Amino acid sequence: MRALIKILIVLGVAAAVVTLVGEGPGYVLIQVGDYTLETTAAFVGVVLALFLAFGWEIWGFLSATWHAPSRLREARKQRRRRRSLTFLEEGTLALERGQAERARKLLARGGRQAEAPAAFYVGAARAAHQAGEDAAAEEFLAKAQNDALSDDPAATLLRAEIEMDAGRAEHALALLSSLEEQEPENRQLLRRLLVLYRQVEDWEALMRLVPRARKAGILSEGDAAEELQEARARRLEQARLAGNGVTVERLWKEASREERADSRLMGPWIRYLLSEDRGQEAERALEQGLKRHWRGELVDLYLALPQAPGAAQELLQRLERWLSDHPRDPHLLTVLAQLAIAARLWGKADQYLEEASSQEDLPAEILLRLAHLYQEREKPDQALACCRRSLTALEGRIPVLPAPEPGMNGGNGKA
Repeated sequence: MRALIKILIVLGVAAAVVTLVGEGPGYVLIQVGDYTLETTAAFVGVVLALFLAFGWEIWGFLSATWHAPSRLREARKQRRRRRSLTFLEEGTLALERGQAERARKLLARGGRQAEAPAAFYVGAARAAHQAGEDAAAEEFLAKAQNDALSDDPAATLLRAEIEMDAGRAEHALALLSSLEEQEPENRQLLRRLLVLYRQVEDWEALMRLVPRARKAGILSEGDAAEELQEARARRLEQARLAGNGVTVERLWKEASREERADSRLMGPWIRYLLSEDRGQEAERALEQGLKRHWRGELVDLYLALPQAPGAAQELLQRLERWLSDHPRDPHLLTVLAQLAIAARLWGKADQYLEEASSQEDLPAEILLRLAHLYQEREKPDQALACCRRSLTALEGRIPVLPAPEPGMNGGNGKA
């Protein structure tokens, strides 16, 4: 088609030349040595036009022939690129559908054809990991890191995830700590570290990480405050059990007034004060904490006060004032029953035991304490009922061995 168009253009130019020349065709004389050529100007114009047209075509053919190998290479490259993208799309969809084995094969094939195969091999490694083939996953990750995109954190994040799933939290932490130095604001890295620090119970590191996660938008304000409070309470209890008073004091001072009212922080703090023979300070902290924010489980700590054994009746009268605001709190009723028994006030003891045990959905710990108090009151039926209820409350929380099948050695007592 292009050649036909060019011929038509040449003929048009020739016709234009003939028309312009008209009846005076002109005269052209060419002499080379002993040879002489005479012709009209119109004929020379047509010949020149044809020569230029065919010369242009020959030049185009030679140029196309010269560039044919590079064009073939580019065409093959484009075809491989399209095929690799198809493998990437199908492999990713298979991975989302849970077809791990198919996804691994597709992404591995795509990686062999792609110019930059790192993304393919990382995806294949994830698929292999989901299929339980960690050795294959490691091979794919090694291939990904040999690629030009080896600085991409995706391979390191996935390798850390594999280590975490395998229970090797320390190895995962080493990988993520190295990556944190390079990309401290990587959102996926921060998410992994949040999980990892909880697993290894590195509460100090978690407290440092939470503000960064909140700033990055990973945690909301409420979730960040809750995470920080939980980490602080765990770290304080950890330090208390380790006898690290300096850390306990520091964490308590760093906590806000609202945080100090939380039973998760208040409980370890009061136990620390009691272990340091600071009973009056512990009692003041307990009173202030309950006034600011009631937590029934904190009432149990009154029994740990050094003055409690010798002043059961006085302490009973002091705690009874909480009944008007918290008449159904099982912790308060149980503590009151225990103090009444210690003060030998049997009527009050039975009253508080009845009010506590008559409630539904009591925690197993409260039921076991009530069973012990009923036993002290020499009421075995009520004690047994509380024990049975505690077993029901613990259902699903303690392992139970299946009953032996009939005919097994264990069933007839024979070895």
